[in-house]
Amino acid sequence: MALRILRAALGAAASLALAVTTAPAHAQKRGGDLVILQQSTPITLDAITSTEQAVRNVTMHLFEMLVTRDEGANPIPDLAAKIDESADGLTYTFTLRQGVKFHNGKEMTSADAKASVERYGRIGFDRADFAKIKSVAAPDKHTLTITLTDRVPSFIEQLSSPRAPMVIIPAEEAAKEANKIAPIGTGPFQLVDYVPDSHVKMKRFEDYKANEGAGERNGFSGRKVVHVDTVTFRIVPEANARVAAMETRVGHFSESVPNQTAKRLKDSKDIQIVTLMPWSMAFAIINSGPGGGATAKLGVRRAIQAAIDAEEVMTVSTDGVYRLDHAFNYPESQYFSADVGKAVYNQASPAKAKQLLAEAGYAREEIVIITTSQIALVKAQAEVTAEQLKAAGMNVRVAVFDTPGYIARAGQPEGWNIYIGEFGLAPSIGPYGLPNFWTGPKNWQKLLDPALETAFDELKSKPTLAERKAAADRFYARVTDQAYAVKLGDNGLLQAVRNEVKNFKPYRVPRAWGVWLE
Repeated sequence: MALRILRAALGAAASLALAVTTAPAHAQKRGGDLVILQQSTPITLDAITSTEQAVRNVTMHLFEMLVTRDEGANPIPDLAAKIDESADGLTYTFTLRQGVKFHNGKEMTSADAKASVERYGRIGFDRADFAKIKSVAAPDKHTLTITLTDRVPSFIEQLSSPRAPMVIIPAEEAAKEANKIAPIGTGPFQLVDYVPDSHVKMKRFEDYKANEGAGERNGFSGRKVVHVDTVTFRIVPEANARVAAMETRVGHFSESVPNQTAKRLKDSKDIQIVTLMPWSMAFAIINSGPGGGATAKLGVRRAIQAAIDAEEVMTVSTDGVYRLDHAFNYPESQYFSADVGKAVYNQASPAKAKQLLAEAGYAREEIVIITTSQIALVKAQAEVTAEQLKAAGMNVRVAVFDTPGYIARAGQPEGWNIYIGEFGLAPSIGPYGLPNFWTGPKNWQKLLDPALETAFDELKSKPTLAERKAAADRFYARVTDQAYAVKLGDNGLLQAVRNEVKNFKPYRVPRAWGVWLE
């Protein structure tokens, strides 16, 4: 039967303070270098291995997926022209678009798609989502079939997730190890130059095969028309430097501007401000494994949970662009829970924390909070949290890294206790993204919890919404009860775009297709 694409639980998602900048078709101009200013260096260009925003900003211009997400985060075919689901729900047949070329000139076929799916199953960041794939076949040049061991109602949502996107690359590249590929995709731009901590430069892919049947620009899909000659992602960690670049026409778009700066620019004739709310969830992830030392003890983790004043953390770090929210699914989502986690959220109780520390036998062991120097908001959240924990009697040190170092340290089983971070795309694309952080062999709390594994499996496999929501509630009740993570709040994001960027449309990723420079 024809596949019924499910709506992702994005809800209202983002309120946009900037209307789409449009211009009549005859005013479109070709040429120029679009300069996008972003805070962090992409740690890799191997899209399937990372969930980092800095990576996604770049790689979604280079690569494409079988199925991606539209403007409302609903699954939509991309490199697949058609998708069919068997009556038993076990086999999905993808009819591929024809005439699509890779950046190296090779035509994309089902052999490339098969190799890419199989590579994701080996090394993809969210490969646990595809654990029930039984086989992948390419019966002819333009047909791909994926057969599952069991029916998975969320399979297309998982396949279309842009969090660590399952992109299609040439079969010969798919044979390579993680982070060893040449970044060759089918996207509207191809790589020119990548200098870590400096820039990523791309040029228009002249042989790009647009998806003619998909309509205009639509999320990560639609008919991608490129007007600019090149796009440069310039890495500028310091907020004031990004603003200065915008004001002097060195940059055209800034992925983040401070609230006070936004207030100053609100009457500018050259620059417009975009407000996205919610943009991300802020968390303190606690190392709960044997390498966590003091935080391996549940009592110490619950003391951290009790000590954190989320309102103070969010107020100071965001300069007012936030909302207090205890839940792990946004209020706009059908999976939102008004109760789960609420009792332990924003406790702001150093007295209770001290009592819990005493009961846990805490002996002033050092508690290391890791953060990044390249994202001011995250660094401020770490610093405020550290002061709150010190006030509750903990021996706390903040260790500051660049973003790649910070992510790498969080991947280690020891050497840190608390990771302060933002989770941007994962909570915005439905209920299946965020649980990946606490499940599987690479879980962030460094402790595999069978209760979480079971609840997540039920979230992905139960046939009714009520059953899946109940599983999500059990999952997050466990996360909060065991204090694997402490929710801080929902961050908003202020962005800036110069007026000479025409036909700009706000989105989670700054899309360089569809716009032109006046």
